[in-house]
Amino acid sequence: MKIAVLTFVALLLTGCISREQTDSKPELAVTILPQEYFVSKIAGDLFNINVLVPPGASPATYEPTPAQLASLSRTDLYLMMGHTGFEMAWMEKLAAANKKMTLKNLSEGVDLIMEDAMHEAGGHQHGHHHGGVDPHTWLSPVSVKIIAENIYEALAESYPEHKDQFLSNLENFMIEIDSLNLYITNEFSGLASRGFFTYHPSLSYFARDYGLEQHPLELGGKTPSSAHMKHLIDLGIEERIGVIFLQLQFDQKNAAVLAKEIGAEIVQINPLDPDWYNQMIYITDKIKQNLQ
Repeated sequence: MKIAVLTFVALLLTGCISREQTDSKPELAVTILPQEYFVSKIAGDLFNINVLVPPGASPATYEPTPAQLASLSRTDLYLMMGHTGFEMAWMEKLAAANKKMTLKNLSEGVDLIMEDAMHEAGGHQHGHHHGGVDPHTWLSPVSVKIIAENIYEALAESYPEHKDQFLSNLENFMIEIDSLNLYITNEFSGLASRGFFTYHPSLSYFARDYGLEQHPLELGGKTPSSAHMKHLIDLGIEERIGVIFLQLQFDQKNAAVLAKEIGAEIVQINPLDPDWYNQMIYITDKIKQNLQ
């Protein structure tokens, strides 16, 4: 009996030590799941990464819980995406939860797409974006290279003792991004058609950076009108557009109507996929299959 009790106590102490070691890591906060992918690539396993918008939630509408606000008191660095609805609505309170917490906008230096500019460009990418800026900068490898550099700079400034490790990891991640960029560029070379439909205009940066045309069903954050649906049907038939990308959170009804009228495939995508690299490959392959 005595041996059993001692064994139980030893196991309990081991568990406590293990938790203390885990909790002793510095804490970083990010807004969305793809950021965890980027940060992990550069930071390795040196940090606990707290993703504030959980799986299945929308960064346009999600509200942080009291527990999440309290957790920021242990956070040294918050790596913001830059223009998500969550950040625009809550950043003042998030920052107030820990006045010593450093904030870094990862979209600094990205060639941002403005809502007004999309209208002026012909209206084929118009949609509702918080603060007039399309926040989906992470959905193009071209932009992610800048995002990765911003992550490195923020980490190196806050934790200079690990700067060399961060730099080595950044260089490796850049090789991965360059490889992905080359793959996408090669897949889209020589395509006669360049257009695709989305419900929500989340692929604006992707379309711009690879010479594609995104045609969203959603207008100003609202479901499409009858007139807009007729325009899209005519456009889909004329340009033989064969794919409609639909995010998991959005209603399929109008997308199904459009798909039936033009003979297009509805493809579910997840712009918030934590496996960012493979999601980019998936989107690329689906566009290529339907634009040949």
